[in-house]
Amino acid sequence: MEEQEKIANFLDYKTTKIDRFIAKKKQLIKLLNEQKAGIINDAVTKGLNPKAKTKPSGIEWLGKIPEHWEVRKIKSLGNAIIGLTYSPLELTDADKGTLVLRSSNVQQGKITYDDCVYVTTSIPEKKRTRIGDILICSRNGSVNLIGKNAIINEKSSNQTFGAFMTVFRSDNFEYLHYFFNSASFKAQSGLFSTSTINQLTTGILNNILVAIPSNTTEQTAIIAYIEKETTTINKTIATIEKEIALVQEYRTALIAEAVTGKIDVREYKFANIETNKDLEEDLNLAPEDLEDELEDQNEINYQQQEIE
Repeated sequence: MEEQEKIANFLDYKTTKIDRFIAKKKQLIKLLNEQKAGIINDAVTKGLNPKAKTKPSGIEWLGKIPEHWEVRKIKSLGNAIIGLTYSPLELTDADKGTLVLRSSNVQQGKITYDDCVYVTTSIPEKKRTRIGDILICSRNGSVNLIGKNAIINEKSSNQTFGAFMTVFRSDNFEYLHYFFNSASFKAQSGLFSTSTINQLTTGILNNILVAIPSNTTEQTAIIAYIEKETTTINKTIATIEKEIALVQEYRTALIAEAVTGKIDVREYKFANIETNKDLEEDLNLAPEDLEDELEDQNEINYQQQEIE
């Protein structure tokens, strides 16, 4: 019993430190995502020139916009297309049917292929995905997933999309993709849900308002700026996620080795074990402390890029 108690104390000590590390890293990811959202929203509502003359947008939550910009309804910039309805009897294997893109295929702004469904259904041409289409989750049990989206690329083109999805087809797809990931878009998300189901109907989508520069050159500059700024952040997030995954693997291996006796913990010397209160206080860092953590992480990411 004494040895079992020592093993339990050792694991409590070690896993507390590991869990504390993971929690801090997740907090950092949250901060990075907030930073990224701020970059996108500022760019698609204010542009890149802080000295540009402004005018009232006429929309309370949007405020002022650059004087030469327009506020337009989404429907004036493209077409919203509802997804395909199919029968379970039409499901088939990958080599015999057409891929149906669903909510599970949109993860972190990208098309993924971990959970795929294929059908033998005849696909109308307009419901076949095209490069540049914006695939949007328009109906889901979770209101938080409504509106998540990704741009169709070559690999995901000439497929189809399910009835709980909508494609928005527009020449301005790159700019609108960022708009769909902005706070400005989310500010109108209260229109998405009803008392019975969470959905973004084409009627609602078509009437959502977007501030947009009429000059395509300015749109291109905004797109390039957002891509540059968010690419750095995304690489940093990916690095942190890898760190978390490795530490979680270590945690699992440590527990297994301790309980099977592969490591001897009987003489292990403990430092002060950090309590849950210590962890809570550490996670309630001041903004400047989180910025220091972020700067350290960016330095690690930069060094890795230099090695690559």
